[in-house]
Amino acid sequence: MYNIPDVPVPSLLRGKLRIYQKQGLNWLASLYNNGTNGILADEMGLGKTIQTISLISYLACEKNNWGPHLIVVPTSVMLNWDMEFKRFAPGFKVLTYYGSPQQRKEKRQGWSKPDAFHVCITSYQLVVQDHAMFRRKKWKYMILDEAHNIKNFRSQRWQALLNFNTDHRLLLTGTPLQNNIMELWSLLYFLMPSTKTDQMMPEGFANLMDFQQWFGRPVDKIIQGGAGLNGPNGGAGYDDETRETVNKLHQVLRPYLLRRLKQDVEKQMPAKYEHIVYCRLSKRQRLLYDDFMSRAQTKETLASGNFLSIINCLMQLRKVCNHPDLFEVRPVLTSFSMDQNAASDFKLKELIIKKHLKDDGKNDLNLSFLNLTPINNFDLSSHNIDAMKEISASAKFTETIQEMEKSLAGKEVSPDFTNLEKYYEWLIYNEQVELMKLYQQRLYANNFNCNKQQFISSNLIKTVTMPTRLNASQLEGLDLLKPISTRYYSSKDLLNKYAFVTPKVVTNDMSEITFSSEFKHKLLSTSLSNKSLLQPFHQVQVKTSISFPDKSLLQYDCGKLQKLQVLLQELVPKGHRVLIFTQMTKVLDILEKFMNYNGYKYMRLDGATKIEDRQLLTESFNRDDRFKCFILSTRSGGLGINLTGADTVIFYDSDWNPAMDKQCQDRCHRIGQTRDVHIYRFVSEYTIESNILKKANQKRQLDNVVIQDGDFTTDYFSKITVKDLIGGGEEGDTTDAHENETDTDAEAGGSSRRHGGKLLFGSKAGDDFNKALEQAEDAEDAQAAKVAMRENHVDTDDFDDDGNKSGGSRAASEAPPQQQEEDQMVRKMIEQKQKSEAEKKKDKTSGVNGNGNSNKMDVDGGADGSSDDDDSDSDSDDSDDGIGHVDEYMIRFIAGGFYFD
Repeated sequence: MYNIPDVPVPSLLRGKLRIYQKQGLNWLASLYNNGTNGILADEMGLGKTIQTISLISYLACEKNNWGPHLIVVPTSVMLNWDMEFKRFAPGFKVLTYYGSPQQRKEKRQGWSKPDAFHVCITSYQLVVQDHAMFRRKKWKYMILDEAHNIKNFRSQRWQALLNFNTDHRLLLTGTPLQNNIMELWSLLYFLMPSTKTDQMMPEGFANLMDFQQWFGRPVDKIIQGGAGLNGPNGGAGYDDETRETVNKLHQVLRPYLLRRLKQDVEKQMPAKYEHIVYCRLSKRQRLLYDDFMSRAQTKETLASGNFLSIINCLMQLRKVCNHPDLFEVRPVLTSFSMDQNAASDFKLKELIIKKHLKDDGKNDLNLSFLNLTPINNFDLSSHNIDAMKEISASAKFTETIQEMEKSLAGKEVSPDFTNLEKYYEWLIYNEQVELMKLYQQRLYANNFNCNKQQFISSNLIKTVTMPTRLNASQLEGLDLLKPISTRYYSSKDLLNKYAFVTPKVVTNDMSEITFSSEFKHKLLSTSLSNKSLLQPFHQVQVKTSISFPDKSLLQYDCGKLQKLQVLLQELVPKGHRVLIFTQMTKVLDILEKFMNYNGYKYMRLDGATKIEDRQLLTESFNRDDRFKCFILSTRSGGLGINLTGADTVIFYDSDWNPAMDKQCQDRCHRIGQTRDVHIYRFVSEYTIESNILKKANQKRQLDNVVIQDGDFTTDYFSKITVKDLIGGGEEGDTTDAHENETDTDAEAGGSSRRHGGKLLFGSKAGDDFNKALEQAEDAEDAQAAKVAMRENHVDTDDFDDDGNKSGGSRAASEAPPQQQEEDQMVRKMIEQKQKSEAEKKKDKTSGVNGNGNSNKMDVDGGADGSSDDDDSDSDSDDSDDGIGHVDEYMIRFIAGGFYFD
């Protein structure tokens, strides 16, 4: 970068370039001035778009080159490119080429006129569908965004783009090399096709076999070794030949490729700090976690090694770690309602008992006769008592009884049944005794009825009784008593605090037991309304009839939420704004309740949010500082999200795919960020999460070999065992024994189905793993994953070919196909080559320049001579789709057997 001449910032460009972006403009301008094509491979978030716009502006201002330029982008970012041009370079006429065939036809009307447009933005799919029209125009610059998606040089799409009539070409990609060295060769040859290769590239570049032999095998050796040349040991484990070969590859690439990472320009960008926050499980979480692990069914599942069942177990454990309600919701308790109480079967007996209880024993005994009820005399006046005494016959009865006692004195006779005379005397004596007793009874009755005693006379009672007023209410004086409502409100606090226990069982006929029918009748007939009498206790009744979990338990049941609350209390008062990412949609629901409970103003974005709504949400968040938190799903952290208004990222949980988390980080730590970014990753202690994190750290291999010293990708779950995830054995001794698993185990099954030290996920288990996750996850999470996958691969149709549905270029280590397929492929390419030569001869006879320089091909009716309705032409050029000068290398490559090594 130091030997590259500095160029002025074009006046057409609005905004200010950062230092490294200005250096990128200098590099792009030097490529143009030297007549060289190149690859701008800056890491995502460093502004490849603005650097490209600055290059086009530079060409217009300094070189008077106004195009037309062709920019081919994925379908998902067409709108973003158009908006960026309007924002940073509104002086250009930009044609966004999209729509139905009829709409595209209207856009092509007059586009061959000079200065009809300066820049044409279209998608890969449309540029191939209408390739006949695009090939007729002479383009000053062809720029391919996300160019790593055309890495398959065997595709017809790659061939079609290769043959476009362009002066210069620029490839934009964040991952120039993903799988193997052939992909890099494919991109470089796309930049320098045909005879240009011999002039501008090192010897041997155009020969794919030599290129593969020179660079492929040393790079494969580095990948298998598990670390790069700049690794912890400095590449000491590799021989001099390997290091020399890779260094030579760097020299080959250096003039044509510019790649900067965020750490390379960290002085020009805010720093990024990552923190691992370990969270203790709450008591409830620990109980659920241990209970699930101790179940016999769980142990059998892990022992069986069934792939889907193990994934399901892992998902359940992750739910417990995220929040116990995801695994087992706290129930809403209600009472069991019975129509009849348990005593209803004894109703008849109850009635009998009640009848006996109502029977008063004093009614069977005349207490008045015994003079034990003096209160009955209260209604008699003194005159009545004196009058009754005057008519009393007690004196006469007393005199008669005394005379009879004297006559009977000393005449006691015992019965003698042997003597008739003595028996007759006894009968007469007995009659006189009975007659005397009768007189005694009459004397008592006469005294009781006529000789009454009075404690308080009725005259005295009337004298001290206050007369009642006329028409007085029966309820007068009720205000002296406390009403039920007043009693309730005076004890409301006590009732609210202690009336919380929901009874296990309630019955609907409880009132029949509690109240008698007479009381219920009086209650209904009273002038007091039932509402005023019973309504005050309605709230207490409802509170005791249904029991909801306390709101605070949402936070205190989960260790992560407790830690999140502490973290937010530290960050929010200091002005920090937070992005909270989670993988599960249901966790977003819990986070919403958490935010509402703690009073944080927030926004939510999940996989169900439409793409057009995401832009509105993100702009509102970046613009409005009142929103302190933004909760998002990692499945929605992809396209169209720029959240530089936040400076803190919290990963509530980690996604199965670490690339998703990396993408979410870049939403915040990117161009436009002015503050340091802190990333907090929550991990539950001594659980599957800590084991996954530990395994992921151990399995980070070769990040840089060729470009960033590599950028190769490895299977995230390669050689992960059940013990690694569940944590079998002692802590800290989980993976060393499995690091030396032979490659035979990894290759034999793709995904081993054995437990213990055997592999759970082999190196080829990615598809199986995704399918298993889809079945194990909740329906909404699986759907969100599909949406995210569609968005991340929304341009799959742009890059997949009919002949390559199996997934692009193969690695050289794949198993060889059948010989019949090999022969068929070679025959097909030979036929295409013959067809290409015949077409070239035909073009020569018709006046077409067929000099073999495919990127300089001028087609009749091209940029200078095509009519406005040129889209009505037949697709005669479609026969060239599969033809290109790389065919001979393809045939030699396949015929030589290198494709099947």
